[in-house]
Amino acid sequence: MALFRIMMKIEYDGTEFHGWQLQPGARSVQGEIESVLENLCERKLRITGSGRTDAGVHALGQIAHADISENEFDRIENGLPSLLAEDVAVTSLSRVEDSFHARFDAVSRLYRYRISKEKHPLTSRYSYILRGSKTLDADAMSKAAALSIGENNWKSMAKEGSSNSSWMVKVIDAQVIEDRSGWTFLIKANRFLRGLVRIWAGTLARIGSGSDSPELIVELLESEDRNRAGESLPAKGLTLLEVKYS
Repeated sequence: MALFRIMMKIEYDGTEFHGWQLQPGARSVQGEIESVLENLCERKLRITGSGRTDAGVHALGQIAHADISENEFDRIENGLPSLLAEDVAVTSLSRVEDSFHARFDAVSRLYRYRISKEKHPLTSRYSYILRGSKTLDADAMSKAAALSIGENNWKSMAKEGSSNSSWMVKVIDAQVIEDRSGWTFLIKANRFLRGLVRIWAGTLARIGSGSDSPELIVELLESEDRNRAGESLPAKGLTLLEVKYS
């Protein structure tokens, strides 16, 4: 059976998932899609994602690839919308070069972390509600975000217990945007370490509260001291927005 490679763009509400990666006895995004593909194609079909998202993390633009046969394309394109659960969707499906790799060919990934000033039932699944004071200093957080840009060692803001051959991350852009209901943190980089965005967001919130200066970011990147970083904020505020390829 001759196979060719397809690329899928995937959107999901991560609330009820134990993350992207397939895992026994737990509901995962990868497992959900692979189960439907097996039903459609009558064979086990593995998909490879651009990266793992943790339990509770959402995605608007996750990317994955799979190898299928010519007669399976229409079945997948027509069948996925009706057979996938309500909290996950493949929003586009296209043929790509057989050498394309969703993870290794990615040149950047863009994440958003959202903090809200107050509870809003229609958006509370996708944002963290600020505890205590309802004010954060957006200027201080913006300055700290700008200090995050560049290639640095991010060990101080990675989840404890992570095993990486390298802790180097090249941050391409980082911003803080304030609006009437809260703050949006955006960070784009060539790669991300486990837990990095949630710890980075917690560190920015700590700076915004006045507990530390924006220069804390520089100190953390130079010292690799996890104890100085902010808390890891809840997963529900984090969304993978897009993955870019050359």
